[in-house]
Amino acid sequence: MFVVKYKDIFTFNIELHKINTHLKLDLHVPSAKLTKVQKGVYYSGVILFNTLPLGIKKVAHNTNKFKHELKKFLLKNSFYSVEEYMNRDVTEDIDVLQ
Repeated sequence: MFVVKYKDIFTFNIELHKINTHLKLDLHVPSAKLTKVQKGVYYSGVILFNTLPLGIKKVAHNTNKFKHELKKFLLKNSFYSVEEYMNRDVTEDIDVLQ
């Protein structure tokens, strides 16, 4: 929710270049070598947002719709840790928002 609520401080890939790629809805990942920075809210938020299913990222401009779809996704999958979420099978995310 941090990323969606404060989306003005983040840069989307489409803003950096106008090439229509499959990563255009992803946030630009800032370069960070320090672990302290990588564990911060900004960097972690970008990484977690980028791993969301495409259907959820498409509704990120609408906070209420985003919250609804994110809650539906999380209730369906029941992740017990961030590591479990990051290591999930993303091929199962295709049917989100269908």
